[in-house]
Amino acid sequence: MPTRAEHRRATLRRLGDAAVDLYESMAPAEPTVDHIASEAGVSRRTAFRYIESKEELLFTHPVLWFEIFDAAIAERADAPIGDRLRHASDAISRVIDADPEPVLRSFRVSRGVPGAAASYAVVNHRWIDRVEAEIARDSEGDRFRDRVLAAAVMGVIDAALEEWAGDEGATPLVDLVDRGLRLLSPLFADAGGQVGDAARG
Repeated sequence: MPTRAEHRRATLRRLGDAAVDLYESMAPAEPTVDHIASEAGVSRRTAFRYIESKEELLFTHPVLWFEIFDAAIAERADAPIGDRLRHASDAISRVIDADPEPVLRSFRVSRGVPGAAASYAVVNHRWIDRVEAEIARDSEGDRFRDRVLAAAVMGVIDAALEEWAGDEGATPLVDLVDRGLRLLSPLFADAGGQVGDAARG
């Protein structure tokens, strides 16, 4: 019997897949939440347990990546912050590179959906919060500095994803993320570790 976390993951994945399918097939019209929920085999009420707007369902992959991030961070729990972040980013990038098409489809579809940018910003804000919390574990209580560093890390991830999606995954995401994070290494030098090649492994 699946655990609650497994059930949540599977339901969110079904909703996200259904949303992308329907946005693609109905364009330029847009599906309703009822359409998406029905396609996913869940009730409208269940759908709204996971989302506030239908556009959020175009970004279920980044939400599911939190689990990969947390597991990778736990594997390097005692390592310097730069190493932890590099290891977690590497783990997520490798999962995406192993099966790029679902993420590429979401990117393609989201470009034509008016409310998608706002929904992506909500997800991105959650990621900045999570990265900031990880940086704060090693900091001396300078919340502004932690927030700036977290936003810089997510800026690299966003830029790498845009570049990767723009060339349809021709360049491995893991390489783009690594290249971007190496640019931030000087910022993390006083935080106990780099976020580039030296931390990779």
